[in-house]
Amino acid sequence: MSNLVNAVSKYLSGKKYIPVGILGPYDSSALDAIVKAKEAGWIRPVIIGSWPIEPDRGIKQLAVEGDLRALRDKALSMLEAGTLAALLHTGPVDEGVLSFIDTLQGGNNTAASYVTLFLSLKENRLTLFTDTLVNRTPGLKEKHCIVLNASMLAQKLGIQRPTVAALAPIEIVNPAIPSTIKAAALAKMCERGQLGDVILEGPLAMDNAESSDAAMHKGISSPVPGNVDIYLFPDLESAMLTTQFVSIAGGIMTAGCLLGTRWPLIIRAPFEPDGAWLPNIALGLLVAVEAT
Repeated sequence: MSNLVNAVSKYLSGKKYIPVGILGPYDSSALDAIVKAKEAGWIRPVIIGSWPIEPDRGIKQLAVEGDLRALRDKALSMLEAGTLAALLHTGPVDEGVLSFIDTLQGGNNTAASYVTLFLSLKENRLTLFTDTLVNRTPGLKEKHCIVLNASMLAQKLGIQRPTVAALAPIEIVNPAIPSTIKAAALAKMCERGQLGDVILEGPLAMDNAESSDAAMHKGISSPVPGNVDIYLFPDLESAMLTTQFVSIAGGIMTAGCLLGTRWPLIIRAPFEPDGAWLPNIALGLLVAVEAT
């Protein structure tokens, strides 16, 4: 995990002592990461509620009466006032957390989405999977936002013009398979400059996304196959299954970042290890605007 932390944290230049509110139940692995981030000078943490920690940890605790919903309301008011720039939420990503994500969304033209990040074994390059947590069956409008979210993060990670593979079961447009139609529409939107500074190709099956030779064999001439930065999955089920396979069967360490919200909300997805907290904090800070 240290390689992944280093790959992300080197882009935190200028991000110092960002005020981050901590919500949710006590989590020892999260606390370890919070302390490391504090000692590295990344964050100035404030626990909203009460955790059983020693005073010598040097972490401020803000006593708030009420349940978790009351704590979230307090955190939201602190974000709106500018006293916090981001939140870290421990505990399971349940309906309460998903509802809170909806509250944090930016407006009608935005959609929250989750990016899973890892260093690929093939080239040791940063690779992004999306959406791996939030949107169960995204339509074209949501996929547009998901691409914009992921490309923004990729650019903050030094990938100047990300390549995006819009995945589908097959690489030809089939009216009976909606994911192929959405992928083709996204490719046309990219061609007309509606997705920002990215190169998107689709629909692509996984074999021709991974291999330029396989793509050429299918008549696909594009700079994306064999050189993918962002894998855009058809739906949540395929994204989560692939992410779990990479993490468990491949033994690859992953981290993640929630995007498309007005302020960063740092969480740990169910398929991420305890050690993901530190790189997840770094990723959240990349997209944070420092509070005044």
